[in-house]
Amino acid sequence: MNGVMCVWRRPGPEDVGLARCLVDGALAAAEVDEAGLGVARLAVSEAFTNALVHGRPEVGVEVWTRPGRCGVVEVYDTGSTLPVFPQPEELARVIDDHGRGLGLIRAFAREVCGVYRCGVGKRVWFAVAMDGSALDMSRTRALVEEHARLRAPRSAALMA
Repeated sequence: MNGVMCVWRRPGPEDVGLARCLVDGALAAAEVDEAGLGVARLAVSEAFTNALVHGRPEVGVEVWTRPGRCGVVEVYDTGSTLPVFPQPEELARVIDDHGRGLGLIRAFAREVCGVYRCGVGKRVWFAVAMDGSALDMSRTRALVEEHARLRAPRSAALMA
């Protein structure tokens, strides 16, 4: 069974540090190791900032776990445009100040990340292993799809 560890809505631009602390606390309580916590701190900073800059309110963060396997962080907003994760080789060519965040999330999370539509918005997600090991992308994506289906039956069909 998935356990929701924390849900936070309606933050402001000054709250990126608070988002990091909330995610860190939730994942630490779920016994994610220090390697996973470090990845989550970096990745949630990027995802949260992207949602504030490019998304629309309401912005939120949800952390849930699959005990013994992984912790998943989802950052959502009510904007309708799905972001595109750049391929690793594209990240080096990104010159603009915008466009690097999703590539960094992809690198930090060892490509175990994604985005999907939900309701009127979207969720950018990434996963970290409890013990710092590598996660299988297809198995983890299936867990995220299952979680999305349980939360809202229509969102799973909209996975990108």
